[in-house]
Amino acid sequence: MVDRPRRRWRWIPRSGDDLLTGLDRKDQSHGLRAFFATTITLSVVVFRIAFELGAYHAVFYWRIMDIFVVSSVLLLGAAVVRSTIRVRPWMRVILAIPIVWLIARFVQPFGADSNAEHVLDLVLIGLSVAGLPVTLIAVARIVAPDYFTLPGRRLKIAALAIVAVLGVTGFLVGQFNYRFTSCQDYVTAGDDQPGNCHKSPSSAPSK
Repeated sequence: MVDRPRRRWRWIPRSGDDLLTGLDRKDQSHGLRAFFATTITLSVVVFRIAFELGAYHAVFYWRIMDIFVVSSVLLLGAAVVRSTIRVRPWMRVILAIPIVWLIARFVQPFGADSNAEHVLDLVLIGLSVAGLPVTLIAVARIVAPDYFTLPGRRLKIAALAIVAVLGVTGFLVGQFNYRFTSCQDYVTAGDDQPGNCHKSPSSAPSK
């Protein structure tokens, strides 16, 4: 009986590690790089926002500033090359919301807050965050087009599932931050302490 050579599974790298070599084998699609790049970028953004919502029940102002910058680049860039690209009106509205928020903050003088202005501010922040997925998809389409040309839907669905799982994880880690971080961690990082952060015995006030 002749021994047959054992079959090597296609997903097992023949030499080295595919992640460490940057997925540069000839039989690998460049779309795989876009898959990881897009998923990592989206996961980092979603995890941070979800953590803030869980720990502070709020979105930090500089996070809205980031959304403003990205939205402004897309909106103003589309205006510059308007003769060669088509942007739907609803997309322009989504991109304009963070800009409206910044203008409203500029127009509203400090010390003259009213309930109506406060509600408007919260609505604009909520709409800016709600429109973030559409904005990120637009960015991913531009900077990682290979991801959207991957054959089949499995990797695309997998990327969204990974981002969703990490988003939920970020919220839970933020909500139960006292199990993962201490109050001193936030002091060291220069951040505000969540109301339910863990106070170590050494930092407790002496009686």
